[in-house]
Amino acid sequence: MKSTLKAALLGVAFSGVSTLAMAQRDYQSYAQLTTRLQRLSSKYSKLVSLTTIGKTATGKEIWMLTMGRDNAVNKPAIVIAAGLEGTQLATTELAMQMAEQMLEAAVLQDSVRELLQTKTFYILPNLNPDASEQYHEKLRWERLGNAQPIDDDRDGRMFEDPFEDLNKDGLITMMRVKNPTGTYRPSSEDPRVMVKADVSKGEKGEYLLFTEGLDNDKDGKWNEDPEGGVMFNRNFTFDYPYFQEGAGEHPISERETKAFADFMYEAKNVFAVFLFGPANTLTEPLKYDRAKATKRIISGPLEKDAAVNDQISKLYNSTTQLKNAPKVGPSSGDVLQWAYFHYGRFSYSTPGWWTPKIIPAKDTTGGKTPQSPSDNEDVNFLLWAEANEVMGTFVNWKSFKHPDFPDQEVEIGGLAPYVKQTPPVRMLGPIAQKHFQFFSAFAKWMPSLQIVNVSSEKVAGGLTRITADVYNQGSLPTHSEIGDKSRWVQKVKVTLKLSENQKIVSGNKIQLSNAVAGGDKFQVSWLVNGKGYVTLEAQSPTAGKQIKEVYLR
Repeated sequence: MKSTLKAALLGVAFSGVSTLAMAQRDYQSYAQLTTRLQRLSSKYSKLVSLTTIGKTATGKEIWMLTMGRDNAVNKPAIVIAAGLEGTQLATTELAMQMAEQMLEAAVLQDSVRELLQTKTFYILPNLNPDASEQYHEKLRWERLGNAQPIDDDRDGRMFEDPFEDLNKDGLITMMRVKNPTGTYRPSSEDPRVMVKADVSKGEKGEYLLFTEGLDNDKDGKWNEDPEGGVMFNRNFTFDYPYFQEGAGEHPISERETKAFADFMYEAKNVFAVFLFGPANTLTEPLKYDRAKATKRIISGPLEKDAAVNDQISKLYNSTTQLKNAPKVGPSSGDVLQWAYFHYGRFSYSTPGWWTPKIIPAKDTTGGKTPQSPSDNEDVNFLLWAEANEVMGTFVNWKSFKHPDFPDQEVEIGGLAPYVKQTPPVRMLGPIAQKHFQFFSAFAKWMPSLQIVNVSSEKVAGGLTRITADVYNQGSLPTHSEIGDKSRWVQKVKVTLKLSENQKIVSGNKIQLSNAVAGGDKFQVSWLVNGKGYVTLEAQSPTAGKQIKEVYLR
């Protein structure tokens, strides 16, 4: 009976019935996420606080969890941001589950509790809530833009060519139109999947491919101006994509992006920014490119920062053990590049979850042809979905009489919206745990300033020579190399504090240093006139502070 029911459900899942009730996905709406955050901050009120950095055009709060709340602004911090793109709901869930696991562990484990006493974690689970909320609407389509109206096709009208649910299934999928000038053909691996015909291999296209809908404004384009405005991850200042779809009228034009940038520029204690987003610079680190790094406008990581990226990538791969990650680089106007080039911090990105590579069993029973692993992203996803009984992933192609193509064969179908980036939530717990382990290990690697080898020597004229080494006992630099080129990132500062009867004869009261590598040190020295004690303070917002008293001889 059990196997019969299982077979029936799979039959529904892969026969074109993509009802949302069968979708096995329980991602939370904005209201549900808000309640979850409030309960979490109430339950662990001594460890975490919940604040908002701003509001969207529809009044939704952009929530932030501050973990390690006591003296949070004065401790070195890590930013973990998710929900950069409205289709990546799994990133929000990963960030939430990871926060929950960390707080639960802090109650039970001294090591995690001590971690939150020395470091601050700023977790922003959804930076683009107006876009992600489309997942929960009656009509589901993959929305990237926020709720700010914008004229994407610049014809003086807004939202005049939206998506239409022609087959009334509640989903916006694709239309394929049989046409001799088409550039697409069914995949030989899975005929449900449409692929570009490779003319260099003698392949011929059979279909034109469009998103489901009508050409409302009769301009020969379909759904080019749907509801939805600016994309959060295209609205930042570095390599801003002027006049491109979803980029906005100008950099940081949106409530969401301005709120995030304002918070970040105020948070001088942020050591590194980690993004759960489309780019992947953790399993595959960015490489040093001298040509890019030495241009007037730097467009590639500096040499020391690239070496750190490689170091962090090895840590990420060893702690998460995640395989076959997608190779996706930075994109124009994204948060990843802004956080590095303009904010001056170490900046990394990972999708967090991606479709695992499936190697199908080579079943030759009944005369079947042995299947081979697929490099096609959609084919691999469908193989994975079937192997893991993930339902509601595909709408089978069905004929439709389309008014825009009266004499042509038109079919509607394809992958259901969001499915490739929203695995069943139950699968994300182990992934969140691996990322919790990574961030815990990363935090232990962070820089920590120590004042060592302090000496106080009496010299001629009743003076005292004070020397000391400022040592970075962490494994990572006190800040990024590009931070040294930025006037915003604060350098390592060493201050000699005196009382009224004391005077510095030689040496600056405040001495600054560029980034100090992990395990490295630099020396400071003064000649002081007077008696009693002086105070030596070494501090950096991103590497902590230490104070020592020194007796004048």
